[in-house]
Amino acid sequence: MVRIIAKNISKYFKKGKNRVVALENINLTIENGERFGILGPSGAGKTTLLRIIAGLEVPSEGELYFDDKLVAKGGKVIVPPEDRRIGMVFQTWALYPNLTAYENIAFPLTNIKLSKEEIRKRVEEIARILDITHVLNHYPRELSGGQQQRVALARALVKNPSLLLLDEPFSNLDARIRDSARALVKEVQSKLGVTLLIVSHDPADIFALADRVGVLIKGKLVQVGPPEEIYNKPISIEVASLIGEINRIEGKVTKEGVIIGSFKIPVSVSSDRALIGIRPEDIKISKEPIEEEKWILVGKGRVKVVGYQGGFFRVTVSPLDSEEEIVTYSDHPIKAGEEILVYVKKGSIKIFT
Repeated sequence: MVRIIAKNISKYFKKGKNRVVALENINLTIENGERFGILGPSGAGKTTLLRIIAGLEVPSEGELYFDDKLVAKGGKVIVPPEDRRIGMVFQTWALYPNLTAYENIAFPLTNIKLSKEEIRKRVEEIARILDITHVLNHYPRELSGGQQQRVALARALVKNPSLLLLDEPFSNLDARIRDSARALVKEVQSKLGVTLLIVSHDPADIFALADRVGVLIKGKLVQVGPPEEIYNKPISIEVASLIGEINRIEGKVTKEGVIIGSFKIPVSVSSDRALIGIRPEDIKISKEPIEEEKWILVGKGRVKVVGYQGGFFRVTVSPLDSEEEIVTYSDHPIKAGEEILVYVKKGSIKIFT
């Protein structure tokens, strides 16, 4: 295990005469044995930060520590990648096609010239943990996507690293096996006690694995906290959208709340107009009045589009006399064009400035 400390890390790239800022003043501590996630859109700087921690990129400014040891400082690598005790799994897995699974896993141990017996012992031990003993003599082309990922993970872990770095590790897997792959990584990390850092644009990866998450937008670390906290209390509409689906609604502010067509959303705002966000699961639609106290009626709407997704009906609704749209889910089909009552869960409305 290792504690990672980034102090005022910035990274610049030159593009012709211009300077492109990839990371700006990143301050972050990842604790010993923690599972930490970095979430952000494409181009936010996620992989750049991961590569700086791995030693594959040099920070332009700032300092990077492993425990109390300085490993990189503005423009300089103090400790090279091979001496940082890091295991890394890339998005593409990067297995050697001409080597068997055993040889792929053993490759980093061969490079440091361990004995054949020690290599065999380590490879077989990690293969047992990852349940791939039966495919050790197979080539990557003979393996399923899930088996290839386990081989890549075994190769990263066979060196007994103190830090495991995962760069979009599940994006090449079929959707049906991603959940089991995430569960496997969490189980292995817990068993080995290694500090884990995962970079992903998929909030499902973050919720499955991370104790805490840092949100990167345009090279800036804008929010850090447990995934549930960022989901429920995002600092901005951009963060809210990254961590899960949210309805973005802008309307006129009155004494009764925010008005959007026939909807009156009961919030208190000091400006003339307001940007609010409501998660789909915090909206309920019904033909009949709902008596439950936790649901607040905001008005009548008209069903525009109905789709089917993951066992639920995805329903797009507009307020009467407005082109605004909100999305929610229903466990039963509803016809497009129908007028329905729209309710919002009490305390769920997010206000952004």
